[in-house]
Amino acid sequence: MTTTVHQILQDDHAVSDRLGSIFGDYPDRISERRTVYLHLLDEFEKIYGNSNHAFLVRAPARINLKGMHVDHRGGHVNYMAIDREIVMAVGIRDDDKVVLNDQEAERYQKRSFSISEALPPEARGDWFSYIEQVDTVPGDWSNYIRAGVLKLQDYFKDRPLRGMNLLVNGNIPIGGGLSSSSALVVAACEASLQVNGLSLGDEQKTLLCGEGEWYVGTRGGAGDHAAIIYGRRGHLMRLRFFPLTVQPFPFPAGYRVIVCNSLKQARKSDGVRTTFNERVATYEIAMVMIRRLFPDLADRIPHLRDLNTEHLGVGEDTLYRILAALPESIDRKALQDMLPDHQNELERIFRTHDAPPDGYQVRSVCLYGMAECERSRIFCDFLRQGDMKTVGELMYLSHDGDRVVTHDGGNMPKPRQNRVTDGYLQRLIEGTVNGTTESLLWKQPGGYNCSCEELDHLVDIARTIPGVIGANLTGAGLGGCVLVVVREEAVETFLGTVHEEYYKSRRLEPATFVCTSVDHAGRIF
Repeated sequence: MTTTVHQILQDDHAVSDRLGSIFGDYPDRISERRTVYLHLLDEFEKIYGNSNHAFLVRAPARINLKGMHVDHRGGHVNYMAIDREIVMAVGIRDDDKVVLNDQEAERYQKRSFSISEALPPEARGDWFSYIEQVDTVPGDWSNYIRAGVLKLQDYFKDRPLRGMNLLVNGNIPIGGGLSSSSALVVAACEASLQVNGLSLGDEQKTLLCGEGEWYVGTRGGAGDHAAIIYGRRGHLMRLRFFPLTVQPFPFPAGYRVIVCNSLKQARKSDGVRTTFNERVATYEIAMVMIRRLFPDLADRIPHLRDLNTEHLGVGEDTLYRILAALPESIDRKALQDMLPDHQNELERIFRTHDAPPDGYQVRSVCLYGMAECERSRIFCDFLRQGDMKTVGELMYLSHDGDRVVTHDGGNMPKPRQNRVTDGYLQRLIEGTVNGTTESLLWKQPGGYNCSCEELDHLVDIARTIPGVIGANLTGAGLGGCVLVVVREEAVETFLGTVHEEYYKSRRLEPATFVCTSVDHAGRIF
């Protein structure tokens, strides 16, 4: 007789072994998760009938300590999978219908779709053309499930996929920058692989999930999905794309990472998406312009991360001269006039977002990306050396590049300008030419400008608390969460201060938690 998942969850030894391998030696967390899983299976049976053949898959949340907004530019990202997750109870169907229910039924209502109707056989194999034409319902939670399943069907275009019954549970804050959306995509992909008896290597799975999420309308990279798929308990994972490389680094003892949720949601299905896509588009526009202005470099800079001294064999002053050749800001009409041979490419870029009212801030975004690629490259080196002062400086610099306001002693926000003017670049050029051997690039915040007043306030509070190493936003920004690295002995002091100065002052319930790193996504039982 086959042992059911429900029966396995009654076995103390089996639960301790399996969940211990995921969460570590945390009996309270293992007991809490066991209770959640049992309740999920009980509810699955009430909704779908017999659960004897059901199984469980999970995908954890992730945090990114360094490498904001550069995974899709070929930069390093330094991720950790953490103890918040999406869990799915999964049952196999005899048809190709996917039926979705969530335990928060009032918030996430029942949905279903037929795989073959959503993605007909004749449309498979050309994913990017398909998603340009498909009509999605903005903000519908099922879009993320569709993204994972339909991209898998697109990849296995000659093999019709079987459907499945799903019941979803999650404790990742929505719109919090901890990648609840990507966790849904990965979990759906994992469930569909299991249902259909298919397997993929981690790299291929990562790329499919990253491209799959474009179905929702965002135009990001696959860094979040890689973190969820490659995460290792007790480790920070330094990742880079083009090609994908993965290096695990043990997280140093004596320090903890605290997540502070601003409680301002940044849903990619809302207006946030156009801002998110506009910043990505600005990167692409900058690279088109640089290749046109410096044709001798065109073949040597396929990615933004390639704009560095080591790869190009130039001094840092040359990088700043390249930036100086770009306009601070440029609108769509001026771009089309400047780049007459790139009209099709520009039209493709423009389709993903609304025209920015103040034009594309090409210089500040490009400098942010170049500097953040350097910061994310050296981050784990300083972490491994135990140089936590520089680790903190790297985090603060990154956040300053996203910052929109600064809070003074009275907590009154003052607008911050992240302009990269001619004078600013001239001072950098003079600093590198006049005999200094110190790199200045990683110390430049640039101006990606995807923070908000709430996130900036949390970071500014953190900077005042003894024992805090560094802080920055995580995820796409525009709301969500701040990550704070704190000495272990200072955790309680930090929590008390931020609860008083941020949450209580805004009449909000505290929304902080101390992270524990966990293992990667996959089938639980």
